[in-house]
Amino acid sequence: MSGSFQLDGQRLHAFESKLAGVMPVPMLEKGWDYFRREKVLNVQVMNGSAIYGAVRGTQIYAVTLDTDDISFSTCTCSLKGYCKHMAAMYYAYCGFAGESADGAHNRLLNGGEPGAAEPVKPENAEEPAGGAAPADWIRQMERLHGDVWRQCRHSLHPLQAVLSSLKGLSKTWEGGLRRLHWMHAILFVIELAEKAYSATDSYNRYYYEMAFARMTEPWVNHYHEMAGELEPGSMSEPEQEALSSLLGMFHERDMDREQQLHRWEMLYFSLWAKLVSFPEWRKREQKWLDGRRSGEGGQGTFYPMALAYLAFAEDRDEEAIALLEDTAFNRTALLASDCALQRLEDNDWPKVEAWLAYLNKGLQIERKSRAFGPFLTMCRVADVKQPDNPAWQQYLIAFLPYSYSALTDHWLEKQQFMDWADLQLLLGIEPDEIDIQVMREIAKTAPAALIPLYHQSIDTSIRARNRQGYKQAVKMMKKLERLYKSGKKPEKWSQYVNEIVRKHQRLRALQEELWRGKIIT
Repeated sequence: MSGSFQLDGQRLHAFESKLAGVMPVPMLEKGWDYFRREKVLNVQVMNGSAIYGAVRGTQIYAVTLDTDDISFSTCTCSLKGYCKHMAAMYYAYCGFAGESADGAHNRLLNGGEPGAAEPVKPENAEEPAGGAAPADWIRQMERLHGDVWRQCRHSLHPLQAVLSSLKGLSKTWEGGLRRLHWMHAILFVIELAEKAYSATDSYNRYYYEMAFARMTEPWVNHYHEMAGELEPGSMSEPEQEALSSLLGMFHERDMDREQQLHRWEMLYFSLWAKLVSFPEWRKREQKWLDGRRSGEGGQGTFYPMALAYLAFAEDRDEEAIALLEDTAFNRTALLASDCALQRLEDNDWPKVEAWLAYLNKGLQIERKSRAFGPFLTMCRVADVKQPDNPAWQQYLIAFLPYSYSALTDHWLEKQQFMDWADLQLLLGIEPDEIDIQVMREIAKTAPAALIPLYHQSIDTSIRARNRQGYKQAVKMMKKLERLYKSGKKPEKWSQYVNEIVRKHQRLRALQEELWRGKIIT
């Protein structure tokens, strides 16, 4: 971008106020999108009063913003009146002049579309400084950005600008209230992402699911982090109102909706985990959950899950597991994993056994569940903490071959080398397929464990009945020879070689390779 002059601050402020009064919010949003996508090609200030430049759209358009009289502002596009190219030009000028384009975008959005209704303030509600009362936050967000999801045909990038804008509204608020406002903003933007995802065609839905989920992952993580920082017991009245509003977003939503992009129940549990320790909040939320579960539409997965988590928090694990058994396992498995992990950290072994038994039962059917990895990890940790209980290794063995990697690593860490070797034999793993560093370590520590692996590999290579197989067998025999010698069993090596020669004496090509490899003389 180029330019030789800048507008003075007073003129810029006056023009921005006029722009906020005439520029429709959809145009501001589209202009913001153009600016972020670097569609503005250049910016200049002419005569100290006009911003001039070019914006690339379907064509390249010339834009002039007249700060003396905004009505004389022009754009060469086909739209009459104020357009997205003008908005993009203004944002670009702010960036060029060292001003915050993001801040300008937030201020313009706060100006609102002409004639827009102001949020209704609840009677007797205390309004936090700088914004509407919490009960009106979502309505305000919907008014400003409710249709932005329609721009997300191939990407959720337009929603990043929405989230930045919404966070900017409360950046000067007191910390606790700002946190809750940001959590509202994240849930609102995630809901817009859900709308964009629902509008995708079924043919490409898998692609969109992966791409959209990657985009929203940082937002979801930030939400969980802020939820973990909440202190319901020491909140001010406005903060309590904001927390109630946040819960209301979940209360009004169909939590068992099909084809969702996000795990909304996990977003809810981030709050529920903080509330169960406070009797007043817990009692109120439990009353709502009980009422919804017993009413129409309460036979889904979410309400039993929430009540199960409450039972778990009150050390009623058997009741929690019973509630989860009435739900779809693939929806509740991650919650069960979290409960099991907590009991494992507490070394509460009867409850650990109960939770892992529940997970084991469900995973026998739903092996593709995201709880499978955590389940294997917990079995390994439990076996280290309680080595006398055979159940933990039995779980690992029961899921072979899917648990091969976890079981292999576990036995190596515990130096159960013979069990490890038996597993490789069972699955037909060749020595060359095993990490060379692992082979070297075992060769030094327990060489006898590797001998059966080489025997099996040599037999497999010979059964190939071709020259390449015989060469591979000789290569393995040389390594086997070193193992026998390191174990100080040269006579066993001689017996093994003699047996190979006798058993395969008719395979002349093999005999030649044994001689060339100096296995026999």
